[in-house]
Amino acid sequence: MISNQLFIEFKTELLKIKDKNKLERVYYEKLTKCLKARQFKAFELLFNASVDFNLFIDIKKIPNRFDIISKLLLNSIDKISTGYQTSALGEILDTLRFCNEYNFLERDISNLEKYSLRNLKKDTLFLANLNDLFGKVSNSFILYVYKVMPQELYEFFIKSPISFIPDRDGLMHYIKNIFFNQYSIYGLSVRNISPIDNFIKVFKENYPFNESQFKKHEEELTNKVKELLEFDVLYRYRTFYYDTEEEHENQEIKKHLVSPNNIIKNLSKVLKKNNYKFYNLSMVLHGGLGPQGLGFTYSTPKGEVIEICSDTRQNKAIIIKFKKFLKTQFIEKLGKEMTNLHIKEITIEKVVNYLIDALDKKELISYFEKESVLRNIKNFLQEDGEYHKFSENNLKRVENKITSAIHAILRPIKMMDQYKARMDLVARGLLKSEDIAKLTSLKEKSHYDILRERFFFQYITNWFYEIYETEKLKNENKNNVNKYERNDKKQ
Repeated sequence: MISNQLFIEFKTELLKIKDKNKLERVYYEKLTKCLKARQFKAFELLFNASVDFNLFIDIKKIPNRFDIISKLLLNSIDKISTGYQTSALGEILDTLRFCNEYNFLERDISNLEKYSLRNLKKDTLFLANLNDLFGKVSNSFILYVYKVMPQELYEFFIKSPISFIPDRDGLMHYIKNIFFNQYSIYGLSVRNISPIDNFIKVFKENYPFNESQFKKHEEELTNKVKELLEFDVLYRYRTFYYDTEEEHENQEIKKHLVSPNNIIKNLSKVLKKNNYKFYNLSMVLHGGLGPQGLGFTYSTPKGEVIEICSDTRQNKAIIIKFKKFLKTQFIEKLGKEMTNLHIKEITIEKVVNYLIDALDKKELISYFEKESVLRNIKNFLQEDGEYHKFSENNLKRVENKITSAIHAILRPIKMMDQYKARMDLVARGLLKSEDIAKLTSLKEKSHYDILRERFFFQYITNWFYEIYETEKLKNENKNNVNKYERNDKKQ
């Protein structure tokens, strides 16, 4: 709403300008104001409206664009560091997406930078992550993320240390080694609970299997390992306490629910390096990060096991989304079934559209209205003269499919039921393990978003820490030289 108002206000002002040169100058000023105010939608509207004014907008002519972008990013970082508003990490990514879309970061590249680019592009995981988050990216964008962002992050924290960690070394250690291993974002808690090797080791202790035999007879054995397995894992990890500015070692037991089929089927992929996927590993039944002790675990391309918590609100969101998935799957199958029975396309469309409305994703109709749904579908068939074409068996078959689907979609579902259903779909090859994180979401952010965003910021903090180590070494060497010079003068 604010963006639309700003656009209308600016466009109204611009329409009053008759001089072409003045119009162009003012147009760039208005675009700059949108950018400074982080009104990206207003910028987009104004940018697109330039054709109405017969203007060609050259992004490079926007004054001080790099400084403005830096201020926007540092403002988001300040929100995180001073108020622990971790959702501002999403703001940073939105700003970068905007920059990438409008080529804000384009500039000339030196020969030395070209050399850096060649090395950077050898990291296939980094490139896959950039393409996943931002789409196709330019060389200038890659260099900005690699050089400028970490440098500005370093300068920000050197000049504005966090109040609860006044010690500089402690601060740098916290940012690199602790922050993204235990944090909350978008209403969810995230924790790096162990290396993947440890998790697989405990799984194998609880479920011994012959990996080579599984590969040889995968289809046959897949049907034999559909059952789910529960096992406990003792985790030891270090927690940073803000009030005392100290780290303490903690331990806890988590009960995991896993599908042996899912683990065995994807084992080589989970352990493989340079594989940009986040595989689902388990549902945590007890000892999880959520207030109900629940959570989900995923592997990362860096060989970690990441748990993301699941609270009551998220459980409801997950189940609603799962029921929507069931509804879509059922309607697609029913449409094919009715086509096979040679029902008119217009009749199929009526039935499908009716069911889309009736089987509302928020469960607005009750389970006991099943007969009403069936009766309405029969009416559609009768109206189009299709009903008499059915044999008793064919009609019963369609009714049974609709009845069983309504049972599945409208009955109460627990989180464990939902997880079991998804693992069954994985076992039958109807759902990929690496897609489960995408289906598990709260509001607009899925577990997959959290995992891929975390993966991106790990690169930034690693490069940031390299700058810190380099600068620290320079200062130490400089201090040592000064010390020796003072000693020489004394002698």
